[in-house]
Amino acid sequence: MTQYSHQLSWLMQLRYRWLLRLAVWSKPKVGLIATPEPWTTGDFDRGSLILSGKIVFTGHVMDIGENSIWNHKPPSTLFAAELHGFRWLDDLATYGDARAKCTAQAWVLDWIDGFGMGLGPGWSAEVTGRRLNRWINHSTFLLHGLSQNQHDKVLRSMALQTSLLSTSWRHLPPGRGRFEALAGLICAAQSLAGMQSHQPAALMALVKECQDQIDVHGTIASRNPEELLDIFSVLTWVKQSLELTHAPIPEALTSCLARVAPVLRGLRHGDGTLARFHGGGQGSEYVLDQALAISGIRASTLQDSAMGFARLSSGATAVIADAAAPPLGQERFTSHASTCAFELSVGRTRVIVNCGSGLRFGKDWHQAGRTTASHATLAIDGLSSSSFGPPKRNADRPFAETPHLVMVKKTRAVDGVRLQMNHNGYQKSHGLIHARTLDLPVDSKGLVGEDELYAPDESDVQLLQAAQAKSDTPLRFFIRFHLHPEVTPNLDAGSDSISLTLATGEIWVFRCQPGIELTLDDSVYFEDGRQFPRPSKQIVLNGMIKEITTRVRWSLAKASENPQKAS
Repeated sequence: MTQYSHQLSWLMQLRYRWLLRLAVWSKPKVGLIATPEPWTTGDFDRGSLILSGKIVFTGHVMDIGENSIWNHKPPSTLFAAELHGFRWLDDLATYGDARAKCTAQAWVLDWIDGFGMGLGPGWSAEVTGRRLNRWINHSTFLLHGLSQNQHDKVLRSMALQTSLLSTSWRHLPPGRGRFEALAGLICAAQSLAGMQSHQPAALMALVKECQDQIDVHGTIASRNPEELLDIFSVLTWVKQSLELTHAPIPEALTSCLARVAPVLRGLRHGDGTLARFHGGGQGSEYVLDQALAISGIRASTLQDSAMGFARLSSGATAVIADAAAPPLGQERFTSHASTCAFELSVGRTRVIVNCGSGLRFGKDWHQAGRTTASHATLAIDGLSSSSFGPPKRNADRPFAETPHLVMVKKTRAVDGVRLQMNHNGYQKSHGLIHARTLDLPVDSKGLVGEDELYAPDESDVQLLQAAQAKSDTPLRFFIRFHLHPEVTPNLDAGSDSISLTLATGEIWVFRCQPGIELTLDDSVYFEDGRQFPRPSKQIVLNGMIKEITTRVRWSLAKASENPQKAS
């Protein structure tokens, strides 16, 4: 979900309605010339929930009972964009029975009657492209059993939306939304009778977006893994649509896919989903796997670094760490203060995570999710490693300053692999550098870490002393390890260790050096498709900051196998 408003100005709304009426007068042809295999998959349980009369998006629940979704006022702008983008159609198509099909058909026809001539909030180019992709993608499911009049009504609406999208996509800023709009336009032009004339210009524009927005390493400026997956997915849809009609595929498109695929493979955990950084969620396992399969890009050796993230892996254990500063372009409104944070998974089980993006749960949760405290790393007395500026024009608070010096080094040895990172995000305020070392042994049964705060020179020592003198209480550090909600922690007797029971039954034990306060506190886990953030736990280490160097060692080690396997 992009940050710009999906709401159109009244002047733009009038312009779009006029363009739609011009398209009606042109009497567009009606017909499908290509029917793709579905390239998006929904969730069976969400489909069941929809049929029970409840729609859950962006932290809100809309209780519709047996009514049409269009009879209810959406609780937020983001919710309205989800409704009018028709992502829920994936879920009904996945549920797939006669009732789901009839419901989907009725809601599509109701939308055409109520909004099909430019009314309502669903006419931004991004949402229009998303809607067209879903209608084309599920065209067999949608059109089967309709009367001829209803059949033509749906196809005529698709043609009108395509005609409008050929103009409206230009009003979008560069980024995920523009990719989505252009992909919808190209797929519609390939699939609908009379729309082929829109394809060359749209395909040329998409190629230009690939060249402008995706660098030679296959990365994007936002450093948001889920956004990169969304862009990659719609590019594979375009590739599949061109292949279906035997149209030539631009070399620039295939080379772009070839650059992005290994980046995404390097950013996924053992369960096939993505690391959660800079506003991105984990995505769905089947989305990434399906997109990689459609791309045709063969798997290669996993990259040690991709898009500013470093990866450690040994056996079933994978660690993905943020080893770069947050982006400071337009993305400074959505990026996170996560430098030196990491996530850890064991096989298909996530263990240590970041809280994720709270965007869908409101502005307060969104802001909280961006702070350093919402990530598995060190923070000083509630500060973030990137400083927030004042809000501008009621928008989210941008980063005014981020670490300008971030260093990373990865070394391999016979007994394992070591990652060393540091950043100067606290140097301006406290004269301190945060250095983190992570050691993953070759047997993959543990992770040993060290966090250090140090003043690099005399002027920094003086700055630290001044900061301590201004504080009413001793300055403290907090090192947080947020746990996945399916991990069950237990603070052991004496409070010198915490045992973690994974969903598989494995037990891991977290320990830290003596003299450091070890607590088990509440946390949250932001997850799409839920009304509220999921409650979870976090391990917190805290203590006083020493005058020159503060060093904390900790470890996470496997204590036992799955009891069922062990027996």
